[in-house]
Amino acid sequence: MRAARLSVFSLLMVLTAGLLFVVSGAPLFRFSPFESPLVNRMLNYQLSALPVAGLALLLTFAFAGRIRLGYLNLRRTGPMRPLVGRSGGGRWESDAWVLGLIMTAVVGVATFVQVHPAGFTFHWAYVALVVPFAAMNAFTEEAVFRLPYVTMGDDHTGSRVYGLAMGSLVFGVSHFWGVAPNGLVGAVMSAFLGFVLAKSIQETTGFFWAFSLHFMLNLAGMLLILNRTP
Repeated sequence: MRAARLSVFSLLMVLTAGLLFVVSGAPLFRFSPFESPLVNRMLNYQLSALPVAGLALLLTFAFAGRIRLGYLNLRRTGPMRPLVGRSGGGRWESDAWVLGLIMTAVVGVATFVQVHPAGFTFHWAYVALVVPFAAMNAFTEEAVFRLPYVTMGDDHTGSRVYGLAMGSLVFGVSHFWGVAPNGLVGAVMSAFLGFVLAKSIQETTGFFWAFSLHFMLNLAGMLLILNRTP
């Protein structure tokens, strides 16, 4: 029964993630307050993606009978287990910022390499929009790609494997067709980042680091994407 429930949940969540591609191509809103078509598309996508995040949270609440949305909190403390082996590691509350800066630098360089041939024309309004867009995207993607799988894995399997595997693989595959970084490099990078972010939710039983680190990554990427020369 638990296996069947987990399978149905997984299918529904993959379909929910697919809705992000639907609203990317056919957004629910058609606002155009800015001169840049790219910025207008980003605005309409971020607004249209929020209901998809809401649906993901609703499904998590409905299926994860014990935890429900218990991990949707700002808890940020816990042991940071090593990626390989059993020895070493650290603490999320003391080491996560360093990890975040390293990942942000890597994502920033990868994004720059993919978009720099077009050049950049920085506009103060588009620079300012990076912050709300980065926050909205971080919340949406963590609510769709990470929180549900970690919650359901802890609730139904008692194992770390399901949450880590699904929270990284689905995220990686979806970013193959993303804006930047995309392609095979973007997919592999995103899968690894998804693994780390899923791990943060598992080990702190909270949403703080998954959102915060994702927000940092988005700041670097969106600063370049929103200000590239048309």
